[in-house]
Amino acid sequence: MPLTAERGLKMSGRGSAATAGGLHGVGADTRPCDVVELATYGWLVEVHLIGERASDPRFFAVGKREAREAEEAILRYPGLVREDKRIARRRLSDKEIACLGLRADGVRPYIPQSSPP
Repeated sequence: MPLTAERGLKMSGRGSAATAGGLHGVGADTRPCDVVELATYGWLVEVHLIGERASDPRFFAVGKREAREAEEAILRYPGLVREDKRIARRRLSDKEIACLGLRADGVRPYIPQSSPP
């Protein structure tokens, strides 16, 4: 049987050299594999853990479009439970999303910057 595209062969672009894995279609995604797709929207969510008296609030960046979705998505973070008080405080700026490397649907700890004395 001859080596063809049906058998998972693709041309590498150098003459007649070929590599296994199939053909790239027209308009194929040519971005490098290590490029991170950042979230378009994000929220800063404040969490107060149940069972802790006068607990320090914990902050998280969540890559969701709506505040209520961000408050729900935070439950995927290990150690948080539905009974914890969750409040979406504000939208994240594009700069914050980029600095955090926040992906769509992602949840990351967020450390608020303190004001200089």
